[in-house]
Amino acid sequence: MEKNWKELSFMNVGNALKVTCVGFGGGVFLRAVQMLYYFDYETGFYTDGGVMAWCSLIFVLLTSLLAGAMCFQSRRYFGPYVPRKNNTLGIVAVLSGAALVVSALLQTVDYIGYLKTGSSAYDSAERGVIHIAFLISCFLFGAVQLFVAKGFFQGKNVLEKVPLLYLVAVLWGIAYLILVYMFYAKSSSFVENFFAVAGGASVLLSLFYLCKLFAGVEEGSAAKRVFVAGIFAVVLTVTYSFSNLALLLLGKSYSGEIPAMIQLSSLGVSLFLLVFLMTFRKYSIRRNTTPKEGGEEPPARRSASRRFRPN
Repeated sequence: MEKNWKELSFMNVGNALKVTCVGFGGGVFLRAVQMLYYFDYETGFYTDGGVMAWCSLIFVLLTSLLAGAMCFQSRRYFGPYVPRKNNTLGIVAVLSGAALVVSALLQTVDYIGYLKTGSSAYDSAERGVIHIAFLISCFLFGAVQLFVAKGFFQGKNVLEKVPLLYLVAVLWGIAYLILVYMFYAKSSSFVENFFAVAGGASVLLSLFYLCKLFAGVEEGSAAKRVFVAGIFAVVLTVTYSFSNLALLLLGKSYSGEIPAMIQLSSLGVSLFLLVFLMTFRKYSIRRNTTPKEGGEEPPARRSASRRFRPN
């Protein structure tokens, strides 16, 4: 039996999220194999000429493009954010917020030590303004995440009265991207640098459109872009940060790697985006649309028989 075109468009978004999970799952596996067996930690070069590194990058890019295209195909079905009680999203928001606040506290302690001794675990500490800006944005974004988590537990949009509060997340994304580009994208491999910078840029874009969605600005367009940018952010960041943190437990790290606490905070934000996308798909994707809401109305199914009535 032929499925309704509208239902297929709705299912496209769910399938896109499945492709996203396959993307970062396969990406983590390929990159872990690459860093365990085909990377020389003393010289910082690949032992296979970078074949596995390019395989991991091409895989995550293809899956991200496929998932993004599936969401774009169903773009007219994205609606406004509908707040619902969601304990899972609330827990992930609390964890991501806690990771950001702890990262800010550890960076503060380190920076105080740097001012006294001149030694720091962060390369960016030498540039005080940029480092302090990122430190403050970590703390503020973490506090906002904890505040937003309250709304997820209650099933309310707590940003309704303060719609621009989530701009703090965008400021954190800008500071994070600058920090990564200037201080930590210094690997000898283009692939490593691409994972770090492109992941940071995708996170920034997804947070910007998420801020618009929470504020109720161009909700349908913002929701579509949150999905497309969020998919790239999740796949690139989880592939890079999760594999790095897992390898760090095995004593494997390299000079171009972002400090662990910063990676943990960005990983928490990416996982929050993933759970948010899954929640949004469940409650805020319209199964039908009108010309005013989404442009041209999708083709309707024709009846098997047609009745004619005389004038």
